[in-house]
Amino acid sequence: MIRFHVMTALATVALVAVACSSSPGPTVQPEAVEQVAPAKDAIVKTTENGPVKATVKVWPAKPTLGESIYLRLEVEAPAGVSIDAPYQEAGDQRLGRFRVTGFARDNQRKADGGGVTEQTYTLEADTSGRHRVPPLRIEMVDARTPGDRTGKKPQEVLTDEIPLDVQPVAAEVAGSEMKPAVGAIDPDVGGTSWVVLLGIGSGLAILVSGSILGMRGLRARRRIGRQRSAYDDAVADLDRLGLRGAPDAETADTWFVELSSIVRRYLELRFEIRAPELTTEEFLLVATARPELDGDHRTLLTQFLERCDRVKFAGYRPDADESLATLAAARGFVEDTRLREEARAA
Repeated sequence: MIRFHVMTALATVALVAVACSSSPGPTVQPEAVEQVAPAKDAIVKTTENGPVKATVKVWPAKPTLGESIYLRLEVEAPAGVSIDAPYQEAGDQRLGRFRVTGFARDNQRKADGGGVTEQTYTLEADTSGRHRVPPLRIEMVDARTPGDRTGKKPQEVLTDEIPLDVQPVAAEVAGSEMKPAVGAIDPDVGGTSWVVLLGIGSGLAILVSGSILGMRGLRARRRIGRQRSAYDDAVADLDRLGLRGAPDAETADTWFVELSSIVRRYLELRFEIRAPELTTEEFLLVATARPELDGDHRTLLTQFLERCDRVKFAGYRPDADESLATLAAARGFVEDTRLREEARAA
């Protein structure tokens, strides 16, 4: 049922997206940065560090405010040397004083096994004047020498900064007369019809309801996982306690305290009983009120905790057989509650 709701929500959102994309309006194509070739007057600076060679190209050399500026980073590395070049997504990201409006990456493999990574940024300057393209930081790991590559520390390659003088817009261009409009604009262009709005609202409602059901299912799976983990932890703790053997008179107190703590912790996690600070009597009232525990469980749990309290508070010292029998009773209680709970769930 949860999967049905989620799939329905996704289908509805897809249909809404198609409906919105079919409405009239201008289409903006992303800039094909990788197809731009460097200008002949491009500023070029090369940095080498060991086996890695990094080349930065910036063009045009004298851009005008409002003109796109291109920055290309080419990193060459031989086989066995991995590099991590800086990645910059287009949008609100910035590179120094420049705003990044486009990004493209191209990885090429050479015949000798080495590689060339090429990254091209499209930049825009907010103001004219003297600016600088800040250094780009590249990390490399040389795994050509024997040894575990994961243990090698990365080395840094830092490119040189590049000064750039952004020219202001020419006065004759800024004061030129704008061309008249081609024609009247349809007043409905860009408007959203009520059908699309209704589809969006319906899609959001289905998506929210599917998300709520999905969260409920996730919480249920987590609760089942915690309950199973409580059983596994209790069995492991009882096994470890059993390997120590029956306690003597001096270790009886700590042995029975640990035994009762294992059972209490199992009940708290298995049945979500929040009672870590309660006395034995108060804990019994809370635990035996759980509907998952039947009359036999309540009697067995009461006898078990009372026997542990006799050792802890009344100075009672059971022999080895009685101690191991109490341990077996605790193990039987854990196993029986798990089996009955699984049978009830099935």
